[in-house]
Amino acid sequence: MSLIPRVIVRRWLETVLAAFSVAMLYFYWHQDQMPRALALKEDSTLTLWDWMLRGVVFGLLGIWGFSLLVVLFFLVYSPIYVINRAPHLVGKGGWLDRREVRFYLACFALVCLLIALFTRSTDASLILLVLLAGFGPMIWRLLV
Repeated sequence: MSLIPRVIVRRWLETVLAAFSVAMLYFYWHQDQMPRALALKEDSTLTLWDWMLRGVVFGLLGIWGFSLLVVLFFLVYSPIYVINRAPHLVGKGGWLDRREVRFYLACFALVCLLIALFTRSTDASLILLVLLAGFGPMIWRLLV
């Protein structure tokens, strides 16, 4: 039994991931304002606090990367789900969970949006993907 409820930990992590993805985009476009601790070329002059900050940031990068993998899984699986459930969607099938169908249709719409953005601007599609990875848990909760 934990002293901190899971809901608080999950909401805190969702907020931190969202802020982390926005910070990633900010520092990608403003590399001159990157903190000294995160500049990978200056390892020899770092203090203990700089190393601790680097450890926290790289840890968050790992959590964000896992969130990206989860988002990519759902985006890749959504066309397969929609194709398999096509008879159900037109009314010739059994019972379907409306929330599940709405979730995968929204994921499929995001795939179509990402493909359309990628054909126009790769930067815009990558920005959307970074934001989806950071804000993913909040977006998935809104879709379901």
